[in-house]
Amino acid sequence: MSVTFDFKRKNFVVVGASSGIGKQVALELAQSGANVLAIGRNLERLAELKKNSPISLVKHPPLIFTEQLDVITATADDWSEVLSNFTSTVGRINGGVYTAGIWGLTPLNSFDESLAHKIFDTSFWGAVKFVQAATRKKFSDGGASFVLMSSIAGEFSGKSLFAYSAAKAAVQAAVKSFAAEIIRGKHRINSVAPALVQTGMTQNEMYATIANEEMISRHLLGVGTPRDVAGIILFLLSDRAAWITGQNFFVDGGYVVGSYN
Repeated sequence: MSVTFDFKRKNFVVVGASSGIGKQVALELAQSGANVLAIGRNLERLAELKKNSPISLVKHPPLIFTEQLDVITATADDWSEVLSNFTSTVGRINGGVYTAGIWGLTPLNSFDESLAHKIFDTSFWGAVKFVQAATRKKFSDGGASFVLMSSIAGEFSGKSLFAYSAAKAAVQAAVKSFAAEIIRGKHRINSVAPALVQTGMTQNEMYATIANEEMISRHLLGVGTPRDVAGIILFLLSDRAAWITGQNFFVDGGYVVGSYN
């Protein structure tokens, strides 16, 4: 049995949409009928994503809109500008997903301080600034749903991963706090924490140093794909999750269970 979603006449923002889980979410939202603002740094990948946007058979604006933005350097005015460009065309948003993030080893005795700050700024502070801007009345319709990307590392940290793990744990903590604040606009917010997923970020030599055979074997259902994570994100954005907020959801392929076997 397959699960499909109907997001016709809905508008969503996906940050980090040029690759990986963000790209998958943007495509699936568009395929479900939503207008999607895809935000990322890589213009070439954003153009490719837009080219893969479903073709509407009726008069309708493009399903995928794109904006280039660096979440580390973006100011409040930058966020307002990209959101204004989108909402002035399609109307206020019904929710958003923040998947932007970078990865890197940060061993305690020899870490690159610049990298550590960049990891935290991308995964955590970028998400904070997005939620702050997107939940403003001028941009979000009442009852909007937001999903932030955490990681299994936010709960179960590994050696030399303190910056990445701390950033993802901070996302989970912030979601609980945000949920109590944005409820005044009837908005919801949750986080999703995947284990190892095959994305561009994980296909590098540095990541291979920790993604060894033993670690991979702990994933009882195998290493994941962006599609394995996108499903729960779309569910949390939908009205079937209308009674869920302030929660973190593990999507780990059995990693936690497998780690204790």
